[in-house]
Amino acid sequence: MRPKDEDKVGRIYRAAMMVINREGFQGCSMTKIATEADLSPATIYLYFENKEDMIDKLFIHLKSKMGNSYFHPDTELSPSKGTFRTLWLNHYQYITDNPEEYYFLENFSNCPLIEHIDKVNKPDYCPAFEDLCDRSKAVKLIQPLHNDIIYSLLFAPVSHMVKKFTSTGSSLSTNDLIRIFDASWNAISQ
Repeated sequence: MRPKDEDKVGRIYRAAMMVINREGFQGCSMTKIATEADLSPATIYLYFENKEDMIDKLFIHLKSKMGNSYFHPDTELSPSKGTFRTLWLNHYQYITDNPEEYYFLENFSNCPLIEHIDKVNKPDYCPAFEDLCDRSKAVKLIQPLHNDIIYSLLFAPVSHMVKKFTSTGSSLSTNDLIRIFDASWNAISQ
């Protein structure tokens, strides 16, 4: 098998995301994705076994990209409210800077396709977040809840508000952001 051309993989991912966001998972086909990527359908099959394989890998790629955007590689993540605020602001920045990616991730996360990812791959999209949560629970900074619940309580409120404000063509004010973070922090802190 020849080495993957990362530029082509990126083009395929972008095209798949655009087609899926526009037409839904059922409405997308390899032919539509190839047309959007300006490639032949046969080229896509050099990189992915089938549509499901491509969509699964796209989700894992984008979820990892989002998780990695929360952290700077050389930053020490000490359990503190300030650290969680920084992660929260980085999440907010990611979803406002990458609305198409975030829209795809939200759609995938809320459809039956996610069950396949969770059962087969069980990827750890953001091990640094998992570690921070575990250390923060150990020092009793945050509630002793499953990390998925911590993640939801921390990030879901701002994600929802960004979607709501974006759909109306407005944006969140600094005061809105402060209040949303404080409410999220109150939900997870001890």
